[in-house]
Amino acid sequence: MGFRLVAVVLVTLMAAPLTAHEKFKIVGSVAKVHAGQIDVKAIDGATYEIDFPADTPVTYKLKKVGRAGLKPGVKVIVHALGHDFFDLEAVEVQLVD
Repeated sequence: MGFRLVAVVLVTLMAAPLTAHEKFKIVGSVAKVHAGQIDVKAIDGATYEIDFPADTPVTYKLKKVGRAGLKPGVKVIVHALGHDFFDLEAVEVQLVD
Protein backbone atom coordinates (compact mmCIF):
# COMPACT_ATOMS: atom_id res chain seq x y z
CA MET A 1 0.00 0.00 0.00
CA GLY A 2 2.84 2.41 0.83
CA PHE A 3 4.39 1.90 -2.62
CA ARG A 4 1.12 2.84 -4.36
CA LEU A 5 0.86 6.04 -2.34
CA VAL A 6 4.43 7.00 -3.21
CA ALA A 7 3.79 6.22 -6.89
CA VAL A 8 0.63 8.37 -6.93
CA VAL A 9 2.45 11.27 -5.23
CA LEU A 10 5.37 11.03 -7.68
CA VAL A 11 3.08 10.97 -10.71
CA THR A 12 1.14 13.95 -9.36
CA LEU A 13 4.31 15.94 -8.70
CA MET A 14 5.71 15.12 -12.13
CA ALA A 15 2.49 16.20 -13.87
CA ALA A 16 2.17 19.51 -12.00
CA PRO A 17 4.76 21.45 -14.04
CA LEU A 18 3.10 20.32 -17.25
CA THR A 19 -0.20 21.94 -16.32
CA ALA A 20 1.10 25.11 -14.66
CA HIS A 21 0.69 28.32 -16.62
CA GLU A 22 1.95 31.79 -15.99
CA LYS A 23 -0.23 34.88 -16.52
CA PHE A 24 0.86 37.36 -19.19
CA LYS A 25 -0.45 40.79 -20.13
CA ILE A 26 0.57 42.06 -23.58
CA VAL A 27 -0.13 45.73 -24.29
CA GLY A 28 0.20 46.95 -27.86
CA SER A 29 -1.58 46.98 -31.19
CA VAL A 30 -2.88 44.29 -33.50
CA ALA A 31 -0.37 43.39 -36.19
CA LYS A 32 -2.43 40.62 -37.81
CA VAL A 33 -5.36 38.32 -37.08
CA HIS A 34 -5.19 34.77 -38.43
CA ALA A 35 -7.51 31.82 -38.00
CA GLY A 36 -6.78 30.78 -34.42
CA GLN A 37 -4.01 33.32 -33.83
CA ILE A 38 -3.53 37.01 -33.14
CA ASP A 39 -0.21 38.81 -33.62
CA VAL A 40 0.32 41.79 -31.32
CA LYS A 41 3.12 44.34 -31.62
CA ALA A 42 3.77 45.20 -28.00
CA ILE A 43 4.94 48.52 -26.62
CA ASP A 44 8.36 46.90 -26.04
CA GLY A 45 8.72 46.58 -29.84
CA ALA A 46 8.40 42.78 -29.97
CA THR A 47 5.64 41.06 -31.92
CA TYR A 48 3.96 38.20 -30.07
CA GLU A 49 2.09 35.38 -31.81
CA ILE A 50 -0.72 34.37 -29.47
CA ASP A 51 -3.09 31.43 -29.89
CA PHE A 52 -6.61 32.85 -30.16
CA PRO A 53 -9.31 30.19 -29.63
CA ALA A 54 -12.77 30.86 -31.04
CA ASP A 55 -14.28 31.12 -27.54
CA THR A 56 -11.86 33.84 -26.36
CA PRO A 57 -13.91 36.92 -25.45
CA VAL A 58 -13.17 40.27 -27.05
CA THR A 59 -14.27 43.17 -24.85
CA TYR A 60 -14.49 46.94 -24.93
CA LYS A 61 -15.18 48.78 -21.66
CA LEU A 62 -16.17 45.50 -19.97
CA LYS A 63 -18.74 44.62 -22.66
CA LYS A 64 -18.35 41.76 -25.11
CA VAL A 65 -17.92 42.85 -28.71
CA GLY A 66 -17.32 40.90 -31.90
CA ARG A 67 -13.97 40.05 -33.41
CA ALA A 68 -14.69 42.36 -36.35
CA GLY A 69 -13.07 45.24 -34.46
CA LEU A 70 -9.71 43.44 -34.41
CA LYS A 71 -7.88 45.03 -37.32
CA PRO A 72 -4.21 45.95 -37.75
CA GLY A 73 -3.34 49.04 -35.75
CA VAL A 74 -6.13 48.68 -33.15
CA LYS A 75 -4.79 49.04 -29.60
CA VAL A 76 -5.35 46.03 -27.36
CA ILE A 77 -4.51 44.45 -24.05
CA VAL A 78 -4.24 40.69 -24.29
CA HIS A 79 -4.54 38.62 -21.14
CA ALA A 80 -2.92 35.27 -21.82
CA LEU A 81 -1.69 32.10 -20.16
CA GLY A 82 1.40 30.17 -21.13
CA HIS A 83 4.75 28.75 -20.18
CA ASP A 84 6.68 31.67 -21.69
CA PHE A 85 6.35 34.41 -24.32
CA PHE A 86 6.68 31.80 -27.08
CA ASP A 87 3.75 29.67 -25.89
CA LEU A 88 0.77 31.93 -25.19
CA GLU A 89 -2.98 31.45 -25.39
CA ALA A 90 -5.32 34.42 -25.11
CA VAL A 91 -7.99 34.26 -22.44
CA GLU A 92 -9.33 37.77 -23.13
CA VAL A 93 -8.62 40.52 -25.63
CA GLN A 94 -9.57 44.05 -24.56
CA LEU A 95 -9.93 46.85 -27.08
CA VAL A 96 -8.63 50.14 -25.71
CA ASP A 97 -8.75 53.78 -26.80
